[in-house]
This record gives sequence, C-alpha cells and structure tokens, in this order.
Amino acid sequence: MHSTTGLSNLAILYLIAVNVIAVMIYVAIVRIKAYRDERNISLIKKAIADYFHKSGVRVSVDCARLPGTKRFTVCIESEPMKRFRLSHIIESTLRDLVHNLHRLEIDNIYWRFPVEKSIQDAAAGKATQPVESNDEYITQGLTHYHYRHLPKAEVVEASWETFAEANVEGSEKKPS
Repeated sequence: MHSTTGLSNLAILYLIAVNVIAVMIYVAIVRIKAYRDERNISLIKKAIADYFHKSGVRVSVDCARLPGTKRFTVCIESEPMKRFRLSHIIESTLRDLVHNLHRLEIDNIYWRFPVEKSIQDAAAGKATQPVESNDEYITQGLTHYHYRHLPKAEVVEASWETFAEANVEGSEKKPS
C-alpha cells in the first residue's frame, strides 16, 4: 500500500511538472511574438520615415498590428502639402516598399495633417490679421475660403401641409 501511494504522488508530481513546462512554453511564445511585433513595427516606421526624409518631408509615423491579423496599420502625420493630394499613389508605393524591404504587409494607411492654431483661427474667421503661411497649399485654400460668401443654411419647422404643397409644386415644375 505504501508503494501505491508513492506511485500516485509521483504521477501527480509529473502532471504538475508538465503543466509548469507548458505554462513556461506559452509565456516564451507570447514574449517572442511581442518582440517580433515590436521589431516589425520599428522596421516599418523606419522605412516609411526614411522614404519621406529622402524627398525632404518630415513626417511622424506610428504603426500597429491588430490582434489576429498579420497586416499592419500605419498612421502618418505631416504638414498639409499639395503633393499629398494623391496620397493613394504614395500609399501604394509605401506598401510596395515595405513588402520588398521586409516582407511585411500594410493593410491601412491613415493620414493626419495638423494645422497651426493661427491658420485654424483664420479658417474659422476669428483672425484679426491675414495669416502668413510658408505653404502655398494652405495659403491658396485660405484665400479661396475668405472670398467665398456662402449663405448660411436656415432650418425651420414646417407643417405637413406646407411640405405636401411644396412637393406638389415641385413635381409640377419638373419637365416630363
């Protein structure tokens, strides 16, 4: 009877050891994946920043990988520039660049163009004096904005009869 108890204790000890080893392997795998993600994110950020640096544009790049996917999402922050009007072409180039350099896939690229406070005030009509900007694209947009005097939309409640009357008048004016 004593030997049976020793064997059952030994079996329990083996079971505990196997569970501890399994947990250690799981933790190691999770750490390896996290390290790989951090390294890949760093590679993507560096490749994109270098791409823009070569063309003389300073950008801020952030990147993330959504859980359950192998593709990355990139966020690029830059000054508003006219050359970014066709950003879908740049996005395609960036996807190819990252794939060719590191064999990594970019799923989405999001752009952010922060505007200085003085320019935001000018666009909102709060500026007391004209804004000087080094960027021709911003200046062109602000000039167009200041010369545009659009009537403000006015919303009022109307009765159902007024709506029906206007609807009938509108359908009578339509050419058949």
